[in-house]
Amino acid sequence: MAASAFTSIVQNLPRAIVTSLTGVGIEGRGLERLRYEVGLIKAFLADAERRQAEGERIRIFARNLVDLAYRIEDLIENIIIELEYRKLKFFRRLVHTPPPGAREIAEEIREITNRIEYFTRIARLIGVSGEGSSDAANWSAALSRQTYGHQMEEHFVGRMEEMKLLHCYIKDPEYRVIAICGMGGSGKTALAKKLYQDLQDKNHFYPVAWVYVSHDVQRRRILEDLYVQLWPYGEEELVSEMESEVLVQRVCEILQHNKCLVVLDEIWSPELVERRSPDLTFLFRKTASKILITTRVAGVAAELGAEKIHRLRYLSQHESYLLFSERVRRMDLPEVEANKKLELGKEAVKFCGGLPSAVLNFQFIATKHTLEELMAVHQNLESYVRKSQEIGGTTSTLHLLSLSYYDLPQRLGKCFLYLGNFREHALIDAEKLYLLWVAEGLISLQDCRSGETLKDVAEMFLSDLEQRSMIELHEEEVPIVIRFKSCQLNPMMRHFSLLKSKEQGFFKVEDFGRGLIPDSTSRNDAYRLAVNFDKYEDGCDFLLEDNEKKHMRCLLFSVKENQQAFVWPRKLSNLVVFKYLRSLDFDGFDFQVIKQPRCIGKLVHLTYLSFRNCILPKLPSSVCNLTRLLILDLRVRPLSKITIPNILWKLEKLMHLYFPESFDTCDAGKLRLEGLTELETLINFNTGMLNFEDLLQLSKLRYVSSKIAGSSKEIELITSRMNITSNGNSLCTSLEIRNFDCYAEENHSRLRSILECRSLTVFCVEGHICHLPVHSKISQNLAKIVLIGSQLRQDPMKTLEHLPKLRVLILNDDAVVENKMICSAAGFIELERLELRNLQNFGEWIVEDQAMPKLSTLAIVNCRKLKMLPGELQFVRRLQQMNIRHVHEELEKSLKMVEEQMRMDNVQPLPKIMFEQPSNG
Repeated sequence: MAASAFTSIVQNLPRAIVTSLTGVGIEGRGLERLRYEVGLIKAFLADAERRQAEGERIRIFARNLVDLAYRIEDLIENIIIELEYRKLKFFRRLVHTPPPGAREIAEEIREITNRIEYFTRIARLIGVSGEGSSDAANWSAALSRQTYGHQMEEHFVGRMEEMKLLHCYIKDPEYRVIAICGMGGSGKTALAKKLYQDLQDKNHFYPVAWVYVSHDVQRRRILEDLYVQLWPYGEEELVSEMESEVLVQRVCEILQHNKCLVVLDEIWSPELVERRSPDLTFLFRKTASKILITTRVAGVAAELGAEKIHRLRYLSQHESYLLFSERVRRMDLPEVEANKKLELGKEAVKFCGGLPSAVLNFQFIATKHTLEELMAVHQNLESYVRKSQEIGGTTSTLHLLSLSYYDLPQRLGKCFLYLGNFREHALIDAEKLYLLWVAEGLISLQDCRSGETLKDVAEMFLSDLEQRSMIELHEEEVPIVIRFKSCQLNPMMRHFSLLKSKEQGFFKVEDFGRGLIPDSTSRNDAYRLAVNFDKYEDGCDFLLEDNEKKHMRCLLFSVKENQQAFVWPRKLSNLVVFKYLRSLDFDGFDFQVIKQPRCIGKLVHLTYLSFRNCILPKLPSSVCNLTRLLILDLRVRPLSKITIPNILWKLEKLMHLYFPESFDTCDAGKLRLEGLTELETLINFNTGMLNFEDLLQLSKLRYVSSKIAGSSKEIELITSRMNITSNGNSLCTSLEIRNFDCYAEENHSRLRSILECRSLTVFCVEGHICHLPVHSKISQNLAKIVLIGSQLRQDPMKTLEHLPKLRVLILNDDAVVENKMICSAAGFIELERLELRNLQNFGEWIVEDQAMPKLSTLAIVNCRKLKMLPGELQFVRRLQQMNIRHVHEELEKSLKMVEEQMRMDNVQPLPKIMFEQPSNG
């Protein structure tokens, strides 16, 4: 992060600012010198961070360069703030925190320049050139993992169903290249070995070959290994003397004239399909032979032409326990000792994250210790399991995970480390993650291509981590602005992330919710702090030195319980000491009960401020001093009220603003937003509390969600704004209209105008509509529609089923008064969720073949006249959840009969499909 952030700040610093420094008593030449020298420091830092695996000396040097980078960033921001402060009028200065003076800034420039000269000398002494470095050092250990198919794992547990699937894929003539994809330690190689031997034993393929590829693709070695194994007729000594072209020709002929199986294990990049000598692209041509590859990166499998990519799942706790217990049962142990170790293993595998390598590592360590030694660590079992993953050299779980980490581009590595600060097993909100990355400069405008926003780049970064099998991603139900809803780290991957963060001083995490006492040996110079205050008690404290506070970049605070007696730790009660803080996040706090930390308004470097899920009676007026704020999230806890002073218009750099669903203002008037010209995201724009005309001035707006109380004038204004493009980019709009009355033709005309707006992606309307326009007059970008009390007299399915992007449809409170609805063949091609609620007249539903092919969730509630479900629903393969309540008694009886019959036949229903009937009415 440091390399990218401070370089862009210094090198892109406007010359007008540099030349204006003399006017305030600062010599501009020192800063001009920084503009040229900072590029060299960036190169040193990039080289050192790539080579941290080489030893402690490089790691210490990299850490010192990061310190320097942050120091330069602080210097530049202080200069800008000093210039802005001098432009303020007398009375405005009284409410702003004075920045460092010109003398202090000039002295800091001289000190930083001296530090750059010093580190330049050190870099030459330790061999950091800044010209890039070979990755061989990082990957030399990986080469010791070279294995071949005949070296079978002793144990194979929990993968039989996946084995059957892969057998089918390999025997299917449609699939020539098959890939097994998964994170390090997930068992890709073990599964491939088992498959390899099974197919070899049953003579499905002959000849066969197993080649370990590794990160450093040695094309000649791969070619030689293939030839020796595919042509086992005593020519091994001659292979090294053969020309590469001859080897290519011979291996190619073997693959063409035989039914071979070739396993390419642990591929890191698509270099194998690059046309350079020796050319290995022939491996992926169409023949009767099959190629099985294992990789951590799904994108690599796709580039290699894999027709089928199988992603490995994690083992369940039961499967992990079976894997652990297998070796213990084989040992000649007394029954009492064996049972105790098995009991301990059942608890221990909970902390292994479903990774076979983690289970096997703990299994190995556990079998080497006596029962007494194991029982002694029982109270701190989780820590013991984690420690066991560091033992075993190149076979340890942490080593396997580190290979993925060191393969990441520099900034993506920092983004990955950021994930570790969230709670274990947490579903990490993707949008929050993007905003934190943006606020801290992990993503910059230099990463954006034409038409892209910083959020777009953040989404690509997150997708890249998922492609490398380092995280799990969950998609948004309605992906309007962002595609992903949340992500999740495997517990072992999170443990690795925390270790790396601690090693680099990137993040410090304190988790009182798990009853853990903070580690007194942990580094005290981390730049970021995340604290879970669950079960925190007054008097408990953690190490946080004054110097560490001064340079802290990020504070993330969360709490879910025990708030009645909560008191802020003394070291956090006054935030003024965190003078260079960029991100401040409060999650879940009740500030009616808890006293809010003081001096938030003095954190002039703050770019991110969030009170999401909190109870906050009033937003501090001093927030108006945070003129560098980019993100402000005021989405407090639902049903709680917050009073917002009329100061937001002063935050001119604001890019993303999130209002709560409801709020009050100090004088019962409307808030002003006219100065927020950089705004890209505006959530919960309430026309009753905000000036609608201000919306027309927000020229960079990309997404707005708005609520309208049925006013004709407001509907007309929102329609005019929806038709305006933002700097050439279309606006995405989520619109909710309450108390709408379309009996008048004038209102019906306005409704048609709204529905025609191409920017409309989510539409919710409560009120009488009577008729929908034809589908060609409705926005083709609509992804979600909610109709409440619309009293449509004709079947709406005939119109809505033609919308190509519609994913969610909810009809509620007599939205339809027609008795019959028909879903036509090939209609609703993208629909995933359908809810039919409180439709009094709805009695007949016809679903034609191939309608709603992607439907996964169906709810039918309080539709008393519906007697029968369409039989075609059984052919909707993706249907996972059904909620059926308060329907006609005939339908209820038939559902009960089906369930009873399934119970008698001992047939298990599909796991997530549930039929719910009320006991009575």
